[in-house]
Amino acid sequence: MKKLIAIAALFVATTTFAQEQPRGERFKKMMEATPEEMAELQTKRLTLALVLDDKQQKQVYDLQLAEAKERKAQWEERAAKKSTREKGVKPTEEEIAAMRESIKERHSEMLDKQIAHQEKMQNILNEEQFDEWRKLKMKRHDRMAMRDGKRGERSHDRNQKAKWRR
Repeated sequence: MKKLIAIAALFVATTTFAQEQPRGERFKKMMEATPEEMAELQTKRLTLALVLDDKQQKQVYDLQLAEAKERKAQWEERAAKKSTREKGVKPTEEEIAAMRESIKERHSEMLDKQIAHQEKMQNILNEEQFDEWRKLKMKRHDRMAMRDGKRGERSHDRNQKAKWRR
């Protein structure tokens, strides 16, 4: 009986892991999607979650399409840079310093884009929809943080910020 239970547990674990796609494969599929497909998918998700009317759907689609095109261009640019780097060659101290500075600049640009996106969404959505949209973003952020193993650190910071906002 114990052997049968152990075999059943092993079978369930194997089938569960076999169905899970590796992160790299999901990324490749995402890279193959056109900006139009990505924008349409995101618009449909938001329409279902926020009950958008036709005008809002069009505005959200246009916003998502512009951002998807920009994201696709950035991904392709990074892929080109990655393929030109020599494998196994360590960067010099100056190159490392330049990379760190580049990362800081990209992070700042990313935050500026997020602020602009939030302002645009606030103009498109009504107050109730906007609050729900922000909750959806926070849930997605928490899921990503949990996946990356940084749950405690980030959720604690968010709880502190939420208390401060009240």
